[in-house]
Amino acid sequence: MNDARCCECKQQIGSRSALICADCGGRFHYPDSRINEAGRACGVHVIGFRNLLGRDVVPFCLRCDMAFRLRYGIPS
Repeated sequence: MNDARCCECKQQIGSRSALICADCGGRFHYPDSRINEAGRACGVHVIGFRNLLGRDVVPFCLRCDMAFRLRYGIPS
């Protein structure tokens, strides 16, 4: 995963934390607040849809998040 690149900023993921979009599978920087990792999230929403998707937390990139909300009529 050291040569993987963020789909938003195109920089290498390297040793920094990342999330994978549940829809398109793209990798995005997402600093881990549990270890006070520096940086900012690159184009990712972490949303919860237990009653719709059966999971508490689902990472979506901004494009997939908008498409999902439009498809199911969920307000942003």
